[in-house]
Amino acid sequence: MSATAHPAPAPRGAGPRRAVTWPRRTGPLQGLGPSLRLLVRRLRVQVLAWALPLWLLLAVTPPAYEDVYPSLQEREPLVESMRDTAGTRLLYGALPLPGRIGQLVQWETGTYLLICVGLMATLLTCRAMRADEDDGLVEVQRGSGAGHLVPFMAPVLVVWGAVALVAGGAGLVLTGLTRIVSELTVSGAWALAGAVAATGWAFAALAALSSQLCRQAGPARGLALTALGCSFALRVLTDESGAGWLRWFTPLAWRDLVRPYSDDRVWPLAVCAGIAVLLEAAADGLFARREYLGGCLPDRGSSRRRWRLGGYADLQARLALRSAVAWSVTVAATSALFGAMTGSVTGLLGPDSATGSYVGRLASGSPVEQFMGLLTVMTVLLVAVAGVQRVTALAADERAGFVEFEVAAGVSRARLFLAQAGVAVVESVVLLALSGGVLAAVTGTQLTDDHAVGRALVLTVSQAPGVLAAIGIALALVGLAPRLSALSWAVLGWSVFAQFFGALVGLPDWAQELSVLGHHLDVIGDPDWTPLAVQAAIGLAGMLAGLLGHRRRDLRR
Repeated sequence: MSATAHPAPAPRGAGPRRAVTWPRRTGPLQGLGPSLRLLVRRLRVQVLAWALPLWLLLAVTPPAYEDVYPSLQEREPLVESMRDTAGTRLLYGALPLPGRIGQLVQWETGTYLLICVGLMATLLTCRAMRADEDDGLVEVQRGSGAGHLVPFMAPVLVVWGAVALVAGGAGLVLTGLTRIVSELTVSGAWALAGAVAATGWAFAALAALSSQLCRQAGPARGLALTALGCSFALRVLTDESGAGWLRWFTPLAWRDLVRPYSDDRVWPLAVCAGIAVLLEAAADGLFARREYLGGCLPDRGSSRRRWRLGGYADLQARLALRSAVAWSVTVAATSALFGAMTGSVTGLLGPDSATGSYVGRLASGSPVEQFMGLLTVMTVLLVAVAGVQRVTALAADERAGFVEFEVAAGVSRARLFLAQAGVAVVESVVLLALSGGVLAAVTGTQLTDDHAVGRALVLTVSQAPGVLAAIGIALALVGLAPRLSALSWAVLGWSVFAQFFGALVGLPDWAQELSVLGHHLDVIGDPDWTPLAVQAAIGLAGMLAGLLGHRRRDLRR
């Protein structure tokens, strides 16, 4: 008897039998193209918001240098002072000799470019990689058939492309300026562009690593920004100790290995880019091994300790404590660094110096007032960023659905709004007082002429109405249209541009006055309270408009 099995006959009335087919397994990069296009569309505005001001900064700086210091002989006192000043060495590093315009550009403007590109790469990577996973977008992406590596590779490629865009644009701008500024070279322009690209890629890789180590976007962003701060500190240690081999361990010092506008070395660029690729590969390995919504480090996002709270405002204050401490350290360190620069830099601002005439186009008054005015604008900018970030967190909580839970628990919308506004205002006032106190204390050890100590304190603290105006505008946007809350950053961006570049590009006076920064009182002469009163009124009006809008509109609208 045969043991061969025969298929069972089909039931009467049934159609022909169909073979069972299993769904095909998607490749690890299936759907990468659509994911890339979607991510580019989401981040295009943020990338341009970073790129355009940086390109503009590069475009105006070399002609300004040539206008003020047309020859090496006239530039020699500036170069010697910058190399001998401890504060400028800490901030920018050692100025290369003999101090050609290209070397000045890559030394000063290049430092801003490296730090800003590192910040851009860090924030964009954490947003597109970790925050999207926290918000459930990665789950939707995988559910639509995307391969398991797409949530990692898409952010990496987009951010690396954004860094390459900024670096390439910088190279093109500096290349175009070679026809106007004779001391600029094409090889130096692209050497600096390569250093910017390698640095940005490295910080993007470090942000990708932090996104795998931490379980949420906030801690991942904080860890990546800490890595940026440590990189800056290690660069300072390298310059002051003379240990050149340490430059390989900090991306912010890779520019010194390339030496743009001096040696224009190419081989360090290849090595540094390889280091960035290795860091990204390490992040990829962690991504493949960790659980979805998990992290490699222990979760510090919750605690079993019981808090004795006095209400919702007390809860918000305690939740804001950790970030407030981080901002306090940042503001105090920055103020101390700037205060250490006052001793020798103010000597360059004399009435007969070229530097004094250049700075006089940016600020008015005596040399001490001019220099203190520019320093306090930068320190107050940090305080304004902290305040606006605190306000926009309310819009982020609303998008995440936390506000709905809080309202359902019996907390009124007015209390939600006022608590967040109160925390932002109190934190900003404390940071302003800390910044002014540290700047005045360190300035007192370097310079006491022309009321320098008093000006360091008063010029800082008297800009509180400007910070209040920035917070009020952010509150109005959050209360009326939270989807537009990101426009509050445009207010700060315009303020920085108007203060530092408005006079150079010939902006009208009324346009330069439309800034939340730079309006302050002086310790000498009759005070002008009008700008401060207008800013305070704008801040209070913005808070009131935001409160009314937040109470009346639907949530997530």
